Amino acid sequence: MSETTNASEPFTGVWYCCGTANVLPGHAHVYSGPMATYCMWHRPIAVYRPEVDKTFFVYGNADNAPAISFYDHARGSFARPVVLGSNPDGDAHRNPTLLVDAEGFLHVFFGAHSDPTQVVRSTGPYSIADWERRATIDDPRTSYPQPWELRPGEIFVSYRHTPPGWCFRRTTDGAASWGPRQTLIEFAERAIYAVSVAATGPWPRAVHIAWSRLSGGTDEEVRTKHVWARRYNVYYAWSDDGGQTWRRRDGSAYELPIREETAEKVYDCGQHGVWLKDIQLDPHGRPGILFLDADVATYRSAWKVARPEADGWGVHDVAVSDHMYDAGGLVILAEDDWRVYAPTTPSQPQEDGGEIDEWRSADGGRTWRRTAQLTSGSRYSHNQVRVVHNHQAGRGDFRVLWSYGDSVSPPADRTVHLYRYGEALAEPQRMAYAPGS
Repeated sequence: MSETTNASEPFTGVWYCCGTANVLPGHAHVYSGPMATYCMWHRPIAVYRPEVDKTFFVYGNADNAPAISFYDHARGSFARPVVLGSNPDGDAHRNPTLLVDAEGFLHVFFGAHSDPTQVVRSTGPYSIADWERRATIDDPRTSYPQPWELRPGEIFVSYRHTPPGWCFRRTTDGAASWGPRQTLIEFAERAIYAVSVAATGPWPRAVHIAWSRLSGGTDEEVRTKHVWARRYNVYYAWSDDGGQTWRRRDGSAYELPIREETAEKVYDCGQHGVWLKDIQLDPHGRPGILFLDADVATYRSAWKVARPEADGWGVHDVAVSDHMYDAGGLVILAEDDWRVYAPTTPSQPQEDGGEIDEWRSADGGRTWRRTAQLTSGSRYSHNQVRVVHNHQAGRGDFRVLWSYGDSVSPPADRTVHLYRYGEALAEPQRMAYAPGS
């Protein structure tokens, strides 16, 4: 891995820990460590725009404040990050998400973890220099805002709201105001964890969403069944009319809100748990869903990819790792070039994160082989790999980014760095900017 020189300043991020039930011997928390790019439910956090040949990205900095920068591909350099606000605590669930609209204005959403979502917008297109406050998404219990532009001039933001479930709101005036909350998914008081992705082509743009439901975690279940905050199953819906009508894989329409008994079940995890990691679209606009099937008693985690096939959903094995909070990303460059970048080799055993491996499929996600060990010999853990949105139009020097730091709690060192990688690079690069940039 390449390190920075004395002439540059590395990006640093937030360290965070969570969970004390069902910890393995010698572990203080269920998951902990480098969380600048946490978590999978925050989507997107990085966006490539060919108009300016830049990749914009947001992250939680060392003070757990929302920050933004960009990588200028032509210059081969990063902009000095700009801090956009503050969060009331060190909870990395408050990390930011990013939308770059059709006119180039940047919108950043942050601060939500069962709280209202704060929104800021750049005052100029493709510029991170100056920002203005916009209308707050004032639902009192929002989490994980996922913004997409599905129709021109309209921002669609879906998010968890408990109760009732997974909801969305819209704005047509650049987030100066928001329309009423609409419920997309309602599973009888069960919390929903969802990942979504939107197409980048003609309007209206299709949006695809996969989700799981939360169950377990009571004191009795923890004592007798070793259950901690287990998510169950993988479900799916998509819309091709800007989020007006939602459909199953076969095109049949849902009635909203989507109930558990009517939801299309992609995968049944049985008594294991499911942790969704990514959803991306292939060149034909079909989804690939990356997730873990994990044994919560041992943390053994099987990486799988689900994709629609002629007779339903195909679910295919990728790899095995040692923690359900190992977090990787799915990059689909072509029908015969699917890649998973994930911490599937331990560096701090049975802590979340590890060494980043590259896994590739040449048959549309059906069979996989490890093609590269991108990191090795690391003292700490790499984790929270995130994929640049619009990566198929992007550049091979920046397809994914992730966080690196000590995943042991309490840590020997709270320093968190950011890394990037793409197939045009010989090895991952620690991200840094020139102090005067």
